[in-house]
Formats: sequence, C-alpha cells, structure tokens
Amino acid sequence: MVQAEAPPRWFRALEVVLGLASVVVAVVILANPNYQTEELVILLSVALLFSAVRTIASGGLRKRLARLERLGLVGVGVLAALVLLLVIFQPGLSYQSLVFLFAISLTAQGLGRIIPSTRRFEPRWLRSSAFATGALAIVLAAVAVLVPNIAALTLVPLFSMVVLVSGIEMIVWGLRPTDPRQLTLLKLIFFSAFYGLVLVNWIDLFATSAPAYHIWLILTYMAPFGVLIVFQGLKDWQLALSLGLLVSLMNDVGYYFVGDLLFGFHQALVPWVEGQLGFLGSQLLFTFQGGAFTIPVTSTLMGISIYTRIVVVAVILYHWWRQPSKL
Repeated sequence: MVQAEAPPRWFRALEVVLGLASVVVAVVILANPNYQTEELVILLSVALLFSAVRTIASGGLRKRLARLERLGLVGVGVLAALVLLLVIFQPGLSYQSLVFLFAISLTAQGLGRIIPSTRRFEPRWLRSSAFATGALAIVLAAVAVLVPNIAALTLVPLFSMVVLVSGIEMIVWGLRPTDPRQLTLLKLIFFSAFYGLVLVNWIDLFATSAPAYHIWLILTYMAPFGVLIVFQGLKDWQLALSLGLLVSLMNDVGYYFVGDLLFGFHQALVPWVEGQLGFLGSQLLFTFQGGAFTIPVTSTLMGISIYTRIVVVAVILYHWWRQPSKL
C-alpha cells in the first residue's frame, strides 16, 4: 500500500497563504459588486491564479506520486495559469471570450482538485473536500458556457464563491490536521472567524449606543470561549484568549466588508482599510467608549493593535497546533 507523503512545510505554508489571499480577494469582490468590469476581471484572474500556482507546485514537488498524476497536475495548472495570464493582460476582451476563458481555467483547476481526491492514502475527509471543490468548479464552468443567460447575471458572484471555497480548501490542505484534537482546534478557529465576521459585526454595525459599549464588545469577543475555562480550568486560558483575540481581529478587519456584503453599506473599502492598518497616522478613527473613561483611537494605534493581535494569535495557535496532546 502506498503511504502518504507529507508535503514540505514551506509548501504547506504556501497553501495557507494562497488560501488566505484567495478568501480575501473573494470577499472584496463580493462586497463590491459595483466595481468596473476590468477591475473585477483582474481580481478574479489573480485569485484563480493562486489556485493554478498551487496546482503546479503540488504536481512538481510530490516526487512519490505516480508520474502520470504529476504530469496531469502540472499540465492542468499550467493551462489554467496561461489562460488567466491572457485574461489579466487582456482584460478588455469581449464578454463571451472572458466567459469561455474563465470556463477553461475553472475546468482545468477542477480537474486539478479531483486528481488528488483519488489518492487512497489521503484522509477521506481531505479527499472529499478536494473532490467537492473540483466538481463545483467544473459544474459552474459548464453553467457559464451552456446557460449564458444565467451567467450574465451571476457570473461574478458564482466565480467568486468558487474562489472563496477553493481558498478555504487550500487553507485546510495546508494545515492538514492529523490528530483529532487538531481537527477540533481547526473547527474552533473557523467558528471564531464566523462568529467575529458575522455575529459580532451584526451587532457592531448597528448597536453602538450602549453605555460603555466597547467594554461590552470585548466581553462579547471572549464570551463563547469562557466555556473552555469553565470546563477545562485555567490551564487553557491561552487558547481561550487567542480565540477571543481572533474574534476581535475578524471584527476589526472585516467590519465594513461584512457591512457592504450583507447589510447594504456602501463604504469605500480602500481608505477604510488604510485607516485600520495604521497608514493614516494620527487621524482619529473612533473614540473607545469605556464608560468611566474614553480613549481616542487613531489610525496608528489601531494598526499597532491589529499587528500585535495577529502575532499573539499566530504564536499561541501555532503552539497548540504543534502540541495537540495538551488540548
């Protein structure tokens, strides 16, 4: 029986990074349906190119794979990449041409995910995720070509959803949990991301007038993970803290993305992101409402806060991921 070959650590890190980039691009596109056609085409092409690069690297690096499988992965990845580069450098192509080229790229990349799903030595749930992602890409490519009336109305959202699903799948394959406790941690991370992006932002976008509002917001970040401390004791306080901080990050970096996408806001995202990441210096973003005290939050302060939280969350979660026996 062929044994599973662990991919190089740097390649797994690349999958995670490309997956995160794909998710970000998909959210940007979905939150900004009023972008000009050429802007949408370039963004979609770049996001799909991330997946093509991953497919090429997967075929080129996995030396123990069957030669035919390696050639197949590299071939479909190169085909998809060439098509997407053509689209990027010729974004003014006719609508019909763009649909046809995107369909070719999606079909190639769909095959690039279905091929790994045939490996018996991979965990079944990983193979299932690869097959589902590949099949979705091929089905949407067929819809775009065979049902042009539907594609004309929903092409960008549908392709963006493929990019989003593909990005999540890349992240999971890059992390490759091998211990059931790692899988549990991964579920907690996804729950934290969803909780911060959707549930907390739902409150934060509309209900900001409560006394000491930001104190209550911080407690809301941490509330679900207090259960860990209640049942496991203080030995898991670092994990609870990191998950709460991850919720706060999803709130702070996804605030207006979610507002534009789900609640009909029309915030200009680029200037807002510049403010959140500290690029606007001493410009006041908002005032922290602490009840008995207030704190003026400038762009610089917000940027420092975000970068610090990213480091803390990454270090703590990496520690737990590497030592799941302590979970």
